[in-house]
Amino acid sequence: MPVNSCVYNVGLWIQEFTGATPKTVKTLVVSKFNRKFAAKTIIMKSYGRKIIDYIFKRWAERPAICYEPERKVQADSDRSDIRVFETGLSTQQHGDYWQGKRTAEEEECLRLIKIAKEQGLYIDKSDWGKFGDRRMIPTGESIVFLSEDGTTFTKMKSPFAKASMKHILPEDIIYEHLIHNMLFPSTRYRFVGFSEDIKGIRIVLQQRNISDMYQVPSQKTIDDYLINQLGLTKEDRYFYGNEYLAITDVSNVSDNVLCDEDGKLYFIDPIIRLKKSGREVWEYLYRTRCV
Repeated sequence: MPVNSCVYNVGLWIQEFTGATPKTVKTLVVSKFNRKFAAKTIIMKSYGRKIIDYIFKRWAERPAICYEPERKVQADSDRSDIRVFETGLSTQQHGDYWQGKRTAEEEECLRLIKIAKEQGLYIDKSDWGKFGDRRMIPTGESIVFLSEDGTTFTKMKSPFAKASMKHILPEDIIYEHLIHNMLFPSTRYRFVGFSEDIKGIRIVLQQRNISDMYQVPSQKTIDDYLINQLGLTKEDRYFYGNEYLAITDVSNVSDNVLCDEDGKLYFIDPIIRLKKSGREVWEYLYRTRCV
């Protein structure tokens, strides 16, 4: 753009957004540093502060939007961790839960273990000790280790331990921790890989240790988050849900939900019941919470 045109356009912009008249718009000094690259230095001798104030005023008055870049980046990163396991995933519809259950579980476990070994994401049971000291925590579905520095829990989670309550299919197990991360980002899981023991396949996940840092919130505080922040409704005495999922094990009489001094909630390991396939639930949460 020619320098004269640039000066003219900037002058019009100042007039439009500051209310200045052409006579009060100060001269804009544009200097050329070299012929090839015309670097334009614009010195505004007045109305600079008005322009800045106007920009910040418009920013403050902008409509609220639900898109959070950092949440989207984290969700994309979490999904990328399991992309390799999505190749060859069954397209079985969520619904006929008990039909061919045992065979489907065995086939999916073999597929996941095979991929994990090929991709360097298989953790042999003999290596579990490298994750720290085993903790006798009665989770009902995980063997838990605490790192030497006390900051990280590593969970060897049996994905089918509470399958009947969670309505989880073999094809859903790679999405379960991703769904947790979308709903409860303050206690997100990091995918490490897969392992196995005498009881079958284990998905290896890591989670920050906050068990001794915070206090138990009131049930009203928990309800407010689930209903007002996540948009769920109370389905019965124990579950909060919508058409895609339902959540339980979030009572304040347990230590599964904590809060810090600012009132921020930390849901450690709630039970998430799926009403659609794991992929569908994750994509729904991605659409509604990230985009």
